[in-house]
Amino acid sequence: MTRPLSVARLAAFLVILALVEIATAAPESCLGEFEKCSDSGDCVLDRSLCGRCSQNQYLCPLDQKTCVDRADDYKKCPNIKGTHLDWTMTIDNRLAYLIKTTSLTEQIAQLTNKAPAIVHAGIPAYNWLNDDEHAVKNSRATVFPNGCALGATWSKKTLGEVGYAIGREARALHNGLVHEGNRGRNGLFSNGGGITMYSPNINLVRDPRWGRAQEVYSEDPNLTGQLAYSFVVGAQTTTGNWTRYLLSAACCKHFAAYDLESQPTTRLTFNAQIDSRNMWETYMVAFRQCVVEAQAAHVMCSYNAIDGVPACANSRLLNGILRDQWKWPGFVVSDYDAWALIAITDNLCPDMKCAAAVGLKAGVDQEGGSTDAICQLANALADKNVTVDQIQTAFRRLFRVRILLGMLDPPTMVEWNFLRNDSSNVASVEHIALARRAAQEAIILYKNHNQSLPFSVTQIKRMLLIGPSAIGTKVLLGNYALFPDAGVVSIRQGIEKALNDASPFPRLVFRPGCVDVECADEREFYEATEAAKTADAIVIVVGLDEGQEAEGFDRSLVELPGKQVDLVSAVRRANSHASLVVVLVHGGTIALGKILDDADAIVDVWYPGMEGGNAVADVLFGKYNPAGRAAVTSYQSTSDLPIPGTMNLYAGRGLTYRYFTGKPQFPFGYGLSYTTFSYSKLVLNTTEPNACDVIGVSVVVNNEGPMNGDEVVQVYVKQKNASGPVPNIRLADFARLFVTNGQSVTVHLSVKPAFHTYVPLTKNDVYTASSEVLVEAGPLTIYVGGGQPDYFEGHLSAVVIVQNTRHLLSC
Repeated sequence: MTRPLSVARLAAFLVILALVEIATAAPESCLGEFEKCSDSGDCVLDRSLCGRCSQNQYLCPLDQKTCVDRADDYKKCPNIKGTHLDWTMTIDNRLAYLIKTTSLTEQIAQLTNKAPAIVHAGIPAYNWLNDDEHAVKNSRATVFPNGCALGATWSKKTLGEVGYAIGREARALHNGLVHEGNRGRNGLFSNGGGITMYSPNINLVRDPRWGRAQEVYSEDPNLTGQLAYSFVVGAQTTTGNWTRYLLSAACCKHFAAYDLESQPTTRLTFNAQIDSRNMWETYMVAFRQCVVEAQAAHVMCSYNAIDGVPACANSRLLNGILRDQWKWPGFVVSDYDAWALIAITDNLCPDMKCAAAVGLKAGVDQEGGSTDAICQLANALADKNVTVDQIQTAFRRLFRVRILLGMLDPPTMVEWNFLRNDSSNVASVEHIALARRAAQEAIILYKNHNQSLPFSVTQIKRMLLIGPSAIGTKVLLGNYALFPDAGVVSIRQGIEKALNDASPFPRLVFRPGCVDVECADEREFYEATEAAKTADAIVIVVGLDEGQEAEGFDRSLVELPGKQVDLVSAVRRANSHASLVVVLVHGGTIALGKILDDADAIVDVWYPGMEGGNAVADVLFGKYNPAGRAAVTSYQSTSDLPIPGTMNLYAGRGLTYRYFTGKPQFPFGYGLSYTTFSYSKLVLNTTEPNACDVIGVSVVVNNEGPMNGDEVVQVYVKQKNASGPVPNIRLADFARLFVTNGQSVTVHLSVKPAFHTYVPLTKNDVYTASSEVLVEAGPLTIYVGGGQPDYFEGHLSAVVIVQNTRHLLSC
């Protein structure tokens, strides 16, 4: 069995692959940030300089008189040595020169999404705003599954590959827009025209009613953090360090404790009240992995306040944690207009001049959205409310990333500049295949009574497909993705293709069942139930869409909206013998009610992206063995949840699997397979670790069933005898691996000190409470299996005794 690629090995492989492709690629007429002049055909860094050279020549960036014949001759341009364009100098020295050669007015103008050109310095205009979450925001791009689905894969390898694919498409599309001379509103300056991506979104699903639960990976900080690390490394193509050159620049958002839209109040005015335990046990964990370990290039501060201080005005959060504690060198961008909102909605400032000063001093470097705040920075400076050094610090942070992206270096030195805006890089065969595989890996089989699935295409005489989402295409994409030019495979199309591939006689009948996804009335019930009477296999697609959950508004209930439950019951009554499979399309989890009893099988596909229909058919007909696992807890009803906005995860019955004391509908980590796995030979590298030791775990996974398939191995810990409250159980590590039927695989995992800590409640500032987090002496129970030990009967366990107590930061 071949050992799966680690994230570091994957990143190295991707770089080598790209370099091989680049070595064989023919150069384009303009490379790097040089754009093609439409009339004269020369290559310049700003359109105002067109016509100074002959066709296909490059205008040197500083003297703006010398023309060179080829991009590689850029290195011969005069006046570059010793300047910010001198690639042989250190980045700090380049930035120091850039500060000296630009005016304060020019520097302030750069602190916005749409940064203007600094023509005399050879710096082209650039648009930083790119909402490239699970696809580049361009209709030509590949649309991968949304965040909720990517989290359900539990695959670090797949997240790394998706991150790399999105970064590659962002760079290729950007190159095309620049080389075509398209820096206009619908080109480079459109959302999706750049290589600085507003992804990944790593806020946690604290409450499944959250309207943006569809964007994020999980409710668990460790699962979220490890997947985010893989995505960032893939997108930037690094191994946790900034090495020249970044493929694209990733962003960890939204910092911090942002996880509601409209309930109990709007996100713009919500005050998240968080104690030190919740802060460092939950809300900071994934951000530390994304920022410190993966070294994402930028962080987005969120709309909400924390303990009364807006995140984008919160120096203890941005300067105190990011810069002072974590020593992170990147830049902070405000969520759209959040810098200006310091004055508009936060009531922290009477005017924009005050807001400009407060945001800058708090650690915000760039205004996302409008320029309402930064246009007042000069006035704030005149009033001595900010300093020149504070403005120039923000300017340096932004240009450090532009240098790391290779935007100020000789174009032929930057390997990514050779990526073309064509089908070899954008919506390529490989990327579309990856979108299908990611969608397959995300699908969770929750129920499979009497092995109703997979269907046998040779035995089905008449299949009935029900539900408006079965023929919908946009619904499969989720949010933050444009409808792709390459098209979207609906669930109906995927099933039709699977049936027709097996037989020349189509046997699929479709009935909508409902007027819309919400299923508000019963007008279509009759046709669906009549058609069900003669079917021997029935698939009903239910769930949510952007009408029920979206950025800007939350759900009030977790129950399925409208009469979708009634539809399933009506079909079940009409035919009690046919295999009835319910397919779920949604972002936030949903309580299924009576569907749990009526359905023979339940398949969760989330928002699966452009290849979703093919992936669903692959699972229904056994071409792919499902192995997705719940990355969020599925609750039985809204009554299981506290009032919206409860930030204390210990409150009431608790929130998320780590604290919830009730019985879930489907537990975190749960998922079935078409085959059977067992575990044996659990071995630990120590039973008496010191507090700072990493506990090595190995186990043998056996595939005892009839099919090949993936298994998601999960390691949990329970901490007994802690000095105070700790989570009931915690995910310490995980691995997704392929095991051939009848074979066994040994997998190696670990338990790091960070995942069995105790966080005392402190009377001191919650922002500095990380210094008080303890790894305590005492017994620690380690569980290994295919799910949580309370829900997976075949788990193995062992107890270790931690020998001493240490502060986590000393480890």
